Amino acid sequence: MDKPSIKRRAGRPTPEVAEQKRNNLILVALNEFARTGFHAASLRDIAEKAQVSSRTLYNHFPDKLSLFEACLEQSGAQIRPELPDLKGDLHTQLVTYAAEMQRQLFSPRSMRIARLIYREGSDFDELRKIARLQFERHQVSPVAALLEEEGVPPTVSHSLAKQFVAMAFGEWQRRLLFGGSPMTDGEMTEHATLVTGIFLNGIGAHLPQS
Repeated sequence: MDKPSIKRRAGRPTPEVAEQKRNNLILVALNEFARTGFHAASLRDIAEKAQVSSRTLYNHFPDKLSLFEACLEQSGAQIRPELPDLKGDLHTQLVTYAAEMQRQLFSPRSMRIARLIYREGSDFDELRKIARLQFERHQVSPVAALLEEEGVPPTVSHSLAKQFVAMAFGEWQRRLLFGGSPMTDGEMTEHATLVTGIFLNGIGAHLPQS
């Protein structure tokens, strides 16, 4: 009499494999959110494109909102390591930071995600809240750290950093909302230099001398 066959249970994936699957899920989801929008994106489609089961997806991300948050977190975190070492005086560091961040923000994927947030965030407060937290963490906080290294008190560094970021990325935001081609490298550096000068010294240097 034949012995019943015994199925071997598949071993649990190693931490490295699990992390690789998670990162691939995020990459696929980021492209899908950018392509279709948050509401239209399907978790089932994302799982299929990432070549994982729906169960695996839900093991990592219990819902679409948590997956979107992970996408923004990874997208924002990837920008900072690509920044060059910020050297020189504060003016030079801020110019470098602003110009390099604009290059990242003008990338096609960043533009699509930003349009998604503008388009759907007005009807979905949680989406807007997640985007705001990522903005604070990955764009404002590095500037606040630079200011504090120069002796600016922590009690005001964050507020000043938000003002700088608003000024530095104003042209990017204008083109995002109203259309226009991405800025050239020269335009980014010129804009970053102008904004940094105004931020540190006011507009006095640009007024006609009496």
